[in-house]
Amino acid sequence: MIVVTGASGVLGTALVAALSSSGEEVVGLTSADGDLRDAAAATAVFERLRPSVVFHTAGRVHGIMGNQKYPAEMFLDNIRININVIDAARRLDCRKVVGISTVAAYPAGLRLPIGEDEIWNGMPHGSEEFYAHAKRAMLAQLQSCHRQYGMDYAYAIMTNLYGPNDRFDIENGHVIPSLVAKFHAASREKTAVNVWGTGVARRDFLHADDAARALLTIGKAHSGLFNIASGTTVPIGRVVEILSEVSGVADVEWDRTKPDGQLDRSYDVTRIAQLGFEVHHTLETGLAETYEWYASRYPDVRL
Repeated sequence: MIVVTGASGVLGTALVAALSSSGEEVVGLTSADGDLRDAAAATAVFERLRPSVVFHTAGRVHGIMGNQKYPAEMFLDNIRININVIDAARRLDCRKVVGISTVAAYPAGLRLPIGEDEIWNGMPHGSEEFYAHAKRAMLAQLQSCHRQYGMDYAYAIMTNLYGPNDRFDIENGHVIPSLVAKFHAASREKTAVNVWGTGVARRDFLHADDAARALLTIGKAHSGLFNIASGTTVPIGRVVEILSEVSGVADVEWDRTKPDGQLDRSYDVTRIAQLGFEVHHTLETGLAETYEWYASRYPDVRL
């Protein structure tokens, strides 16, 4: 049996669907199944299911504003969840854990594109540093369990994901879900869209369905660290242009008093490409699909 934690999130829902479509026996865990911050609750869930493989996508996630407002919670909640999930899996003889990390775990100021072996070569960017440290600690835990107990692992370093079932939090969310919610609100209320920064910062965006396909490949037979990314960066301004076209909202106001974050992030995708991974969603089609999904379900969406 395969268990996916965080199964109600943008990646978790895509991954459960992909695993089910491939014929795997899969159970998706959400917060309704227990609070993974609590060691006893995590142990109880894993004792009941006794999975052979765990895809650990659960965690507390915010964008730049959320990371700045809640640094302690971002660190502590994610540390607790990671420790409890991985330790429960290890104690119950789980064969493999695939830990889902983030490109925020990489040090700031590295030469681009960033390869997997760079992860310990400096401090992460200050805009997300405590979340990043929690994700780095997860890698250390996986590596220690492999060394002492022989538990197999993979550590998937995710770029900026987007898609249906995301958390569309305007104030504290990641850039794409936040912008989707902003453009939809502006469309409803006939107002302008306020966007942080200048729009010049470049990011690598990947649809959750594409990320899920990459994880299936890793989960089957591969170990170690893998960048999961499209291999292409676009400026935030281009995302704004696409959502403006999709939503019909042309009035955009840039708040240049707000931070851009790191100005460029690109990642070496050689390892995952060598396993045959290719991106299926273009940014244009993926954003249109995500906006339409959100608009068709509003207000019954995750915030």
